[in-house]
Amino acid sequence: MENNTSIENWRDEISEVSSATLKIQEGEDVVITFKDEGKNYTHSEYGTSIRFTVVKGEEEFSWYVNPNNFALLKQIKELGKLAGTSIKVSRVGSKKSDTRYTIETIKTE
Repeated sequence: MENNTSIENWRDEISEVSSATLKIQEGEDVVITFKDEGKNYTHSEYGTSIRFTVVKGEEEFSWYVNPNNFALLKQIKELGKLAGTSIKVSRVGSKKSDTRYTIETIKTE
């Protein structure tokens, strides 16, 4: 059984971003719906991440996940097909070193 998720496992690579960035604050619960399966994204200053296009309310956002955030990526992978899946994401922790996310499925298509 593979214990971690490699950046190479993600679907495609992208080079441009047009939507706002989804920010989840400490203690916040956010309901989002995935529009795609995620893509590799490389920023010149921040390096590589996995970018998901998601909808929160009526607005489209880019949600960036660090490829080293194995716990969150494992939860996302367990969802199966992402496009059309609605989840509640909860964040606990205020610093990178103590930030943890949990995901609860709301609806799948």
